[in-house]
Amino acid sequence: MDFPERRLRAVDGVTLRIAEGERVALLGPSGAGKSTLLRALLGAVPATGTVRVNGLDPYGTARERREIRRAAGFVRQGGDLVPGLSARLNAVMGTSPSWRLRDWARVLAGRVPAAYEDRLAALADRHGITGSLAARVRELSGGQRQRVAVVRALLPGPRLLLADEPTSGLDPVTAAAVVEALRAPAGEVTVVVATHDLTVARRFPRILAMREGRLVHDGDSLDETAAAGVYGDRGRTR
Repeated sequence: MDFPERRLRAVDGVTLRIAEGERVALLGPSGAGKSTLLRALLGAVPATGTVRVNGLDPYGTARERREIRRAAGFVRQGGDLVPGLSARLNAVMGTSPSWRLRDWARVLAGRVPAAYEDRLAALADRHGITGSLAARVRELSGGQRQRVAVVRALLPGPRLLLADEPTSGLDPVTAAAVVEALRAPAGEVTVVVATHDLTVARRFPRILAMREGRLVHDGDSLDETAAAGVYGDRGRTR
C-alpha cells in the first residue's frame, strides 16, 4: 500500500491467508502498518498486489466492494460513536446500509427497526450492556462505549469482524472484557484485531506481528525474544 504524497509504503511485501472463522491478533508498534492492512481488506487505501475477502476483490467492481463492506463489521479505536445519541441508536446505526425508508423513519422517531430488536437484545445481553442501551453515549464509560461498538459491528451478522486498537485507553480489567467480546463472537465470524499490546495479542490463537510495514511473525505464540524483534527496546506493553 503506497502513499505517494509522502513517498511512503505503509505495508510492503505482506503475504498471508486467514481462514474463515479464525481469530487473529495483528500486533505491532504504532506506525507498523496494522491499521493500513485492516483498511486494505475493505479497499479503503491505495494498494498493489492481490487482496481477496471471501473470494471478492475489495478493489474490484462496485458490487464486490459493496458486498465486502456489508459482510464486514469494524470496531474503531475509541468506538467512533455519536455522543448525543443513545447507545441503542448508535448500535443500530451500523446496520444502515441494508435499511429501507421505513427503517430510517423508525430510527428518526427514536425506535429500533423491528428486524433488529431481538438480535440487539441478545447481543446486548451477551456483552453486558442491556442496562446501558437507553443512556446517551456521552454518559457511558470507555469500556461500555467499546462494548456498544462491538455490538454495533456484530448486529448485521458479519462474516468478518475487524477491530483497530479496541483496548486503547482502557484499564486492564475493562480491556480484558472487550477482548473477550471480540475473541469469541457467536457464529462463524472471522476476527482480526490490531493491537500494540502483547497481553491482548496473546489471548488469540494466532498472532501476526508487523514492524515497519512488514510481516515479521506468524504463529500461535510469541516469546520474549520474538517480541523484542517486533518492538526493539521501546513501546512494548506486556
